[in-house]
Amino acid sequence: MKKVLGLLVVFLFVLSSLGFSAAQGPTGKKVLILKNVDAWNSNANEVVLTELGVPYDVMTAAQLNSLTASDLINTYDMILIASDQNQQFYDDLGPQMPKLEEFVKAGKVLHVHAANWGWHGGLWTTSLPGGVSITRSYSNYDYIIKNGTWLYSTYASHGYLINVPAGAEIVTVQGDGTTPDYNRPSTIIYPLGRGSVLATGLTFEYSVRYRGMEWRDFLKKLITENLEYTSKKEGPKVVEKQFNYIIWNFFYYRQYQKTTEEFNLLHGSPEAGELDNETLEMALHCKALAEEYFAKAEENGPILQNLNSIKVFINLRKAYFHVRDVVGVLEEGIG
Repeated sequence: MKKVLGLLVVFLFVLSSLGFSAAQGPTGKKVLILKNVDAWNSNANEVVLTELGVPYDVMTAAQLNSLTASDLINTYDMILIASDQNQQFYDDLGPQMPKLEEFVKAGKVLHVHAANWGWHGGLWTTSLPGGVSITRSYSNYDYIIKNGTWLYSTYASHGYLINVPAGAEIVTVQGDGTTPDYNRPSTIIYPLGRGSVLATGLTFEYSVRYRGMEWRDFLKKLITENLEYTSKKEGPKVVEKQFNYIIWNFFYYRQYQKTTEEFNLLHGSPEAGELDNETLEMALHCKALAEEYFAKAEENGPILQNLNSIKVFINLRKAYFHVRDVVGVLEEGIG
């Protein structure tokens, strides 16, 4: 009985600690904005970072040549490449992409606002880190998968991403304002080494300035969440000592199993057969992502035999969140 109570106390302590940390926001972080000109004559990235209280530097692609990968790693937590640049910017940036990949692989975050074909006329000369590319496709509407809402602008996105890495999280897709097109992902997040890349064809700078507050709030959310992803300065050994992966992996494993059972009951119910195609498509898409992450968590063997694994934790946590979202979608649709 004492052992059970002890584990419960530890679990609640970890839970409360995580909740407190999340409320603090991205403190102690610094961002580098790369741009030659203001995208669509907008300084939206600087405005949002200022509102978040995140310090930043601004540098042209040519000035970036003066910094090594080590300089970047030791100074910044995130590099944000602005949309809609002139051709000189992309010409200068192209040969430096390996340096940015090294930055990400060291545990940092790269935000690539990849929408070109804009007012300044520049075009990408290279693929993005990991081989991702953007293909031209104008859309007034883009769909946020996580909360099922639409973004509107003229245009909301200038393209969608291709050569998307396996395991990438699809954040937004293009659509017509009614039906999302999951074959046209306009924002993705994918791991690269120990870090993460966000690539988007959304017109953030234009839409934050000229459209509604939902654009500003969405950009803030993405920046905040991805800054929290970056490696802690105290190093991985300290994190491992303070964080009990066994408890959390067991917790997410049980929650995944329980929530999957809820999905099976809802999906097999007569009411589910009356849901519209859009709701079913979104639910099945999230379920497929959940199964994909769960399979990744099992790559090194049964989860219960690998509870003290950070790899299991990262993928199992995502698997649970996706299957939880599926249940939420079905419950909302069924009413």
